[in-house]
Amino acid sequence: MTSDRHIVIVGGGHAGGRVAQHLRALDFDGRLTMVGEEAHPPYERPALSKELLVGERPPEDLVLGPNSFWTDSASVRWIRERASRLDASQRMLTLADGSTIAFDELVVATGGRARTLAIPGADLPGVHSLRTIADSLALRDALKPGSRVTIIGAGVIGMEVAASAVRMQAEVIVLEAGRQILARCLPSVASDWLRDIHVSRGTRIETQVGVTAIAQSGSGLRVHAVRDSGEAFSLDTDIVLVAVGIESAVEFLDGSGIATAGGIPVGEDCRSPVAPWCLAAGDVSITYNSLYDTALRQETWRNAESQARAVAEFLMGRTEPFLEIPWMWTDQFEHNIQVVGRPDGADEVITSHDKAGRIATILSLRGGRIVAGVLINNGRDRRYLEKLIRSGVTVERHRLADVSISLKELC
Repeated sequence: MTSDRHIVIVGGGHAGGRVAQHLRALDFDGRLTMVGEEAHPPYERPALSKELLVGERPPEDLVLGPNSFWTDSASVRWIRERASRLDASQRMLTLADGSTIAFDELVVATGGRARTLAIPGADLPGVHSLRTIADSLALRDALKPGSRVTIIGAGVIGMEVAASAVRMQAEVIVLEAGRQILARCLPSVASDWLRDIHVSRGTRIETQVGVTAIAQSGSGLRVHAVRDSGEAFSLDTDIVLVAVGIESAVEFLDGSGIATAGGIPVGEDCRSPVAPWCLAAGDVSITYNSLYDTALRQETWRNAESQARAVAEFLMGRTEPFLEIPWMWTDQFEHNIQVVGRPDGADEVITSHDKAGRIATILSLRGGRIVAGVLINNGRDRRYLEKLIRSGVTVERHRLADVSISLKELC
């Protein structure tokens, strides 16, 4: 016999989809409803700026397998609609079409939407964002050999698209408001190395630049910008990609006390402290992390995977705290870059090279302990780096810089 317990998952993306799959794998026998707007079943997003964009993978290849899970009505009830309001006192969800859903527990996995620019011309045809399969396909249709592409924002998405567009024989310009590319996740030595890689492939990168307007110019667009020095300039382009981060999709929680503008604060049990029946997973979750003694919001593939599993397990009785060491990767041209931990706030950076003299590992230290590291074409060392970060051990500086000593030996 099945139970009457009803779990509603708001958000039909990677994290929400995995929660549903893990619940069934853990023998949850109650009712399971997923509310999400996208036409596609839940899918992974990393390929949107790379393989899907350049045509190496079809959209259906991104869907969280097995496909039969999403076509079997016994697995999950799908409602393709937007959640518009939550009545926390009644545990009642209202959808955009006016219908309501009562529930016992709520999982919020709404992620975020691509942040837009509050400038004239931001909504002109030819101005793109990249968050969904539809976005990626629209950008791919627009990208032609010889196209002039202006990317606003030099974060992970912006620089991955820059690399993909170069591969598609486009002319690429990147405009970044900060001092360096990938500033949120890379120390300056890694950022400078990656910038050189892009420039060597023909990409023009302008930092410390603010975009003030986008205008129609003949059959193309004109981007107006100003440097931090005060110098104004314009450039003509065919396509603009706005890649300036995401905003948490939590409007339906307004007035509930569960969410802030930045997401949903939860404890190490992934539950809201003000509404223990509400759990959060993925990009929208601001989760307390005892390793760093702070709450973190992680916009990464692994967090969507790992926290989704944890949320399902908490719903099924898990008591062990969820603790995730931040980890992300990016593939640009022939290079794989992996970032483990939190490089911000480091007071020392140690760089080591491989036997050919190429940068292989960049370690960030705080108070003599490793708090983060960047691995360049060196992903095999990730688990050892995670172990060093988790243990908090202090290692002699000369051993960290010695190319003959592996991270495995330091553990």
